[in-house]
Amino acid sequence: MINSVSAVSFKSNASAAQDPISRPSTFSKPESAPKKSVDAAPEKKGGFLKGLASVVVAAVVVGGALLAGFKKGGLKVLDETALKDAKFMQKVGHYLGKAGEWVDAKIWQKLPGVAKKAGEAAEEVAEKTEKVADEVAEAATEVAANA
Repeated sequence: MINSVSAVSFKSNASAAQDPISRPSTFSKPESAPKKSVDAAPEKKGGFLKGLASVVVAAVVVGGALLAGFKKGGLKVLDETALKDAKFMQKVGHYLGKAGEWVDAKIWQKLPGVAKKAGEAAEEVAEKTEKVADEVAEAATEVAANA
């Protein structure tokens, strides 16, 4: 026997019978808004600076590792006769040692000179700023005296 309160309906819906694929059903997804195109996505900002910062950090880390290996003696620079007879990993150590030697000569030993020049430039700027501040104070006292 059929219950009259049942959710099952035996009535035919003409439009649903003609197009059974697109008719709404219990398990169908609800209609959603049309998808936005890829071109409408906002552009990222600051990508260049992040990339530049990551390259600088990587260069500092690699340079520091090469310098530490060279200074501690882990990366040894071989002479030409020993380089000819060296195995692959010894040659790799030789070239990494050469790179560490270059970092030591071109960067590490020049840092104190750069810091000293920067300190001298800062002192010069401070002296000029103090001189300008004194001149402004004198001009302000003259204006106040004349007023």
